[in-house]
Amino acid sequence: MTTAAQRQLTACALRGSAYAMENLEPKVQPKLSPMMQQYWDVKAAHEDKIILFRMGDFFEMFHRDAETAAPVLGIALTARNKNSADVTPMCGVPHHSIANSINKLLSAGYKVAICDQIEDPKFAKGLVKRAITRILSPGVVFDPDTLDALNPNYIASTDSKHVSFLDTTTGEAFYFQVKDEARRNRLLASLQAVEIITTSQDKERVEAGLKAVGLQALLTVHEDLGPAFGDWPESARRVLGYATYMQGEKILETLAPFERRELLDRMELPSTVVRHLELFETYKGETNGTLFQAVNRCKTSAGARLFKSWLQFPLSQPEAIERRLDHVERWTKPQELSSGSLKEVRQALGQLGDIQRRLGKLGNPSCNPRDLIALADSLEAGLEVCRLANCEEWNADLVEKARKVLNEIRSTLVDEPPVQLKNGGLIRKGVNAQLDELIDLSTNSHELIMQLEAREKELTGITSLKVRFNNVFGYYIEITNTHKDKVPTDRYDRKQTLANAERYLTKELAELETKVLSAQSKRLELEIAMFTALVASCLKETRSLLGIANSWAEIDVVTALACLAIEQNYVRPQLSLAGNLNLRASRHPVIEQALSLPFVANDVHLAKGGTLLLTGPNMAGKSTLMRQIAVSAILAQTGSFVPAKEAELPVFDRLFTRIGASDFLSEGLSTFMVEMKETAEMLQMATENSLVILDEVGRGTSTYDGMSLAQAILEFLVENKKSMTLFATHYHELTELSTAYPQVVNGHMRIHEEMTSSGPEIRFLHQLAKGPANKSYGIHVGKLAGLPSSVTKRA
Repeated sequence: MTTAAQRQLTACALRGSAYAMENLEPKVQPKLSPMMQQYWDVKAAHEDKIILFRMGDFFEMFHRDAETAAPVLGIALTARNKNSADVTPMCGVPHHSIANSINKLLSAGYKVAICDQIEDPKFAKGLVKRAITRILSPGVVFDPDTLDALNPNYIASTDSKHVSFLDTTTGEAFYFQVKDEARRNRLLASLQAVEIITTSQDKERVEAGLKAVGLQALLTVHEDLGPAFGDWPESARRVLGYATYMQGEKILETLAPFERRELLDRMELPSTVVRHLELFETYKGETNGTLFQAVNRCKTSAGARLFKSWLQFPLSQPEAIERRLDHVERWTKPQELSSGSLKEVRQALGQLGDIQRRLGKLGNPSCNPRDLIALADSLEAGLEVCRLANCEEWNADLVEKARKVLNEIRSTLVDEPPVQLKNGGLIRKGVNAQLDELIDLSTNSHELIMQLEAREKELTGITSLKVRFNNVFGYYIEITNTHKDKVPTDRYDRKQTLANAERYLTKELAELETKVLSAQSKRLELEIAMFTALVASCLKETRSLLGIANSWAEIDVVTALACLAIEQNYVRPQLSLAGNLNLRASRHPVIEQALSLPFVANDVHLAKGGTLLLTGPNMAGKSTLMRQIAVSAILAQTGSFVPAKEAELPVFDRLFTRIGASDFLSEGLSTFMVEMKETAEMLQMATENSLVILDEVGRGTSTYDGMSLAQAILEFLVENKKSMTLFATHYHELTELSTAYPQVVNGHMRIHEEMTSSGPEIRFLHQLAKGPANKSYGIHVGKLAGLPSSVTKRA
């Protein structure tokens, strides 16, 4: 589901506050049944959550919970006691499909509490005991496999100087030091946190901040802090405290230490830039047609998530950028291609799976034997990646720990264990002598009885001796009266006399019976204990395994970028410390891949602080040209090769865009107001090392006011900010600024015009040419758009 679709689905639920409970108690309830009293006792302790109440094979929801959940789950809302004053709205889902239902409720922004039966109803005396077994929220999910594999699932929190993020499904934990509250809120929106943890004191302030950046996330009040480690900020301890409250202390073993990430060495991409350039989502709310979709060649989900974070936070230190480019270039060299190393590494990465989320499952109560087998498969593929990529030496300790966990899982679990522990049969034979005996007893009980019978026949000389079983005595030995004088009375204890036979017990038979009848339950108990110990052993190495998993994700990204460069003929960018921009045969990566015809490449040259002033009609390609320059800058500082034949690019500290008409009408903001607010932000924050892109600024008001504003904005950028600027306009009067400002270069997109029998016809060539456009061609564009001929003739 796309982000836009999620917003549409959950607009009523994600308002930055907990689940609003109304009418908790039934309106008319003179006397509650024991079961409903049990339900209300649970509900009273968890008013802000939807209670999934186990009743036999179903999880039921009642009253307000049922009325809320039914439309989200797409199930019928029914009722108990329909014909009485005590009508109880209810709905339910089968227990075997609970994961899917929980996922829908969490995606809609609700918290969920699972109230399960904690005793077997067959052995219950009176009311079945029930208790809350799990509490879930959008940030603490039931099953990570139900999440979008390409996106993290962050819980976040802010304090006066920091913003912290935690993904309980992957163990990723980090924080930024940011003193500016608006910037903290922009980071929450940029990383799309699904749940924000705050205090009751800060709730209103945080709620207002989320609204200001348009982030729809569940706002949860949680006062308790997690344990203090090192100099972790309060916001980090708050999300840790919440995660521990939700999943227990065990989760601490699956999380990496909180890492401090710096923003000073990253290019800042405001949310407007991410939206205007359609980096991750198009204006229609789709992923197809985005930059990420066009350039992502990662084989693993972890790699894709890492690559996405690289695009969100491009580097701004030349040395760091060059290191990444070196890693990518290594895999594009002829020796790597001719030896097949790149292909082999990519094949191994394809077998890796989502190892980060598989590690995250170790601390999840729903972790099952198949999860460990999947983890072992990932480790095996990852170790092969290490071998092929020659990274075993610099990761020697981590490689050894990964191999240890792999061997432990493989040597303990059968190749295809059951999903559920209660089914047993998950531990290999030979691992535990006691378990082997129990397995033999439970699977070979008939053979063992027959062996005992054969021994007794030989010892007594009674060939007709039989070992039998009934529900009264269990196992017994039956001997006919003909041979009762041969019975060894010192070992045989008579239990029953029949007309033609006697029935006996022996100590050996009684011991065997006890072993056989209890073997299955003891076997299951021991297997569960051994599985629990195996999980605990793996948990001890989780942080080390997360470390090597991150290395595998990075290998995935750099080899994916190498494949992209080879496949699409991208070139390694040269970083211009002088601040110059020179692109030869530059292309737009998204449009190029979408076109059936060759993309028209363009050359662009700008000196430090230069401005390219583009004029000409709509549809000529001005916006595309500006976007592809911006995209090339982002890709270069991400560490990627860029779509061009030659590329020299400055290292930008910030990128600003004002492209398109993105109205915020629901917030009472017109197109022009949004345009001015976004322009004001860039004029305040841009520096001489920034890239600024303005497309048709000022068009939302009168011609005179619009042109005046456009000229003043351009002059301010040239004189005060000295930023490199790409400025597209219909105001041809602005082209005269190149006379006053030598750094302003006029350009236009070439158009071919010819006379036909029906009048002049134009063809857009999409080629950048020097100098201003000499015509606007507005009427011609109207004709191409299909305006009636009477209208264009009148114009």
